[in-house]
Amino acid sequence: MKERIAVPADDPKDTKDKSKEKKVEEEKEPDLSDEDKALQDELNTYIQVLTEDNQELYLPTLNQLRVKIRASTTSMTSVPKPLKFLRPHFDTLKQIYQKYPDGEAKNYAADICSILAMTMSDKRECLKYRLAGSQEDIGSWGHEYVRHLSGEIAAEWGRCDNIVYQKQLEKLASQIIPYHMAHNAEADACDLAMEIEHLDMLIDYVDEDAFPRVALYLTSCVPYVSEPENTNLLKCALQLFRKFKRYPEALRVAMQLNDIALIEEIFLSCPDNSIQKQMAFMLNRQQIYLELEGDENSELVDIMSNAHLNNHFLALARELDILEPKTPDDIYKTHLDNAQSLDYISWAV
Repeated sequence: MKERIAVPADDPKDTKDKSKEKKVEEEKEPDLSDEDKALQDELNTYIQVLTEDNQELYLPTLNQLRVKIRASTTSMTSVPKPLKFLRPHFDTLKQIYQKYPDGEAKNYAADICSILAMTMSDKRECLKYRLAGSQEDIGSWGHEYVRHLSGEIAAEWGRCDNIVYQKQLEKLASQIIPYHMAHNAEADACDLAMEIEHLDMLIDYVDEDAFPRVALYLTSCVPYVSEPENTNLLKCALQLFRKFKRYPEALRVAMQLNDIALIEEIFLSCPDNSIQKQMAFMLNRQQIYLELEGDENSELVDIMSNAHLNNHFLALARELDILEPKTPDDIYKTHLDNAQSLDYISWAV
């Protein structure tokens, strides 16, 4: 009889250790290319220089570090390699910032901490170090950095009660909103202005090309916000329409506000008589009547009072050829179908 060989069962502890080792292997970074390895070594060298006591090298080293980061963040689709390689040094850079005396080197260190905090920190340190940094052009670090700052400003504004700090946030927002306007991100600009309750910034920075999108976004948000914010959004949109002389759109918003004095002011301020007639039809549809004096306004008064409504309906009926009553055969033109059927039969025969 053949002996049966006993196979020892796997130790659960060994199985667990093996799975753990496998997981660690999977989480390991892939092998770096020669170019990436050289970049990593270069960045590590910069950090090493910044931690030493030779202050003369601080500023040129920080400049080189800023150049490397800025070149990779202008168009960010994933975490750039310089930021990825500098992640282990984030705490070191924060200590460097604290250690440096006030001056240009300290400001540059704050700039680098700010851009690294975008991917490393959830404590709004990106905003903190931006306010402490060199205050250079907001767009120099790329669009994603500006969007991240916008989110942190909005989050910080809700819990902020320090007037000086609020002024700092407003000043930073006044740099971000024009940047968004210039880079086809009008919705982001509107969101930031709404969050910090400064819709007037939109009036100051919007141009003729962007204002239709801004006004449309503001009016589209009205049903989703409560009073008095919905009224503020309508008033801001109204200011935009009036600024760029879009009278019918301004009148529509004024009717939403239900302000008769404002409706009359917009109507009378329009210099084009044909546009005034269009606006008179809009008022007529909403059953709003304005008391206009003078013979030159008689036609507008007739439009608003529906004096010619019957004539307009008759003109439309003539255009559609429905003045005379018609039978179903006239409407569907069954006689043409019968004629086509007879032609087909005669052709077949």
